[in-house]
Amino acid sequence: MNVNLYKYEQVFQNLDRDNLGYVTLKQLYFALNTQLKISMDMKTLEVMMTLVDDNNDGVMQEDEFCHFIYICENADFNDTKSILFFAADDDYSGSIDKFELLKITKKLKLNLNQNQVFKTVQELADNDDGSLSYNSFIKVMNEMIPQKQTDEPQMEPQTEQSVSKQKKTLVKCQNQKILLKNATISFI
Repeated sequence: MNVNLYKYEQVFQNLDRDNLGYVTLKQLYFALNTQLKISMDMKTLEVMMTLVDDNNDGVMQEDEFCHFIYICENADFNDTKSILFFAADDDYSGSIDKFELLKITKKLKLNLNQNQVFKTVQELADNDDGSLSYNSFIKVMNEMIPQKQTDEPQMEPQTEQSVSKQKKTLVKCQNQKILLKNATISFI
């Protein structure tokens, strides 16, 4: 796993020439495609911004930028769950704790409460510190994010509203995967 915060901070400072403490989406897009040799379309960049923009202000502060580059260096952009894992990994530890999982489920609007998320981590944690490894995180995401609609009978009766909600979540996840597949990464 690649983590070089000093390098990330230096790149950010070079991009933030006006010393505003942030870079805009347009500045980032231009820098990615010209200076950093990261080929990413604007729609993919917008999706990535939502994953790292912790204060939802539409720009990237230095810590958000560092997290963004961490994702770019480590995630497999052909695998949405890989991107989500590194997006959730706020402390660059290579594992996901219960607070990081809670944060990413909120960003994905999965409508899980804190108790549900914390219980999931407690049940599936496979690291000594009670956190989720990449493989455990994938299992959790497979349970939380519907992969495909099937014609198989459901174990529990579903209301029309719950089926509609599942389909919306599925479409949202599929759209993100399509957008994220357009990125090709060859960082610095």
